[in-house]
Amino acid sequence: MRANLTPPEEPADAEGYNRRGNQYSRNGAYEQAIADYTRALELDDTLADAWFNRGCSYYEMGMYDQSIEDLTRAIAIDPNDDNFYGRRSLAYLFSDRLEEAQADQDLCDEIRNRG
Repeated sequence: MRANLTPPEEPADAEGYNRRGNQYSRNGAYEQAIADYTRALELDDTLADAWFNRGCSYYEMGMYDQSIEDLTRAIAIDPNDDNFYGRRSLAYLFSDRLEEAQADQDLCDEIRNRG
C-alpha cells in the first residue's frame, strides 16, 4: 500500500495555517510547521496558539531563545494558559536559566490548581 503523498490543502486563513502547521509538527517537519505558524501570525498576530505552537517547534529544534520569545508572546496574549508556562519552563531549563524555569513551573502549577 502506498502512502498518500498529496500535500495538505492550502489554508485560507490564520487558523488554517495554524492547523496545517500542527500537522507538519506532529510529523516532525518543524521547518514547514514554523513557516505555516509564521504565515498564521502574519495574518493574525493575536493568535496565541500560533505563537505557542511555533515556540514549541523552535523548542523541538533546540532553538530555545526563539522558543522563549514566542512563548512569551503567547503568554502576553493569554496569561491563563498553564501549557504556555510549562513549555517556556522547559525552554528556560534547557537554556540553563534555572530560576526562570522554576518561576514558570510554579505559575503553571498555580494555574492548574485553580481549576
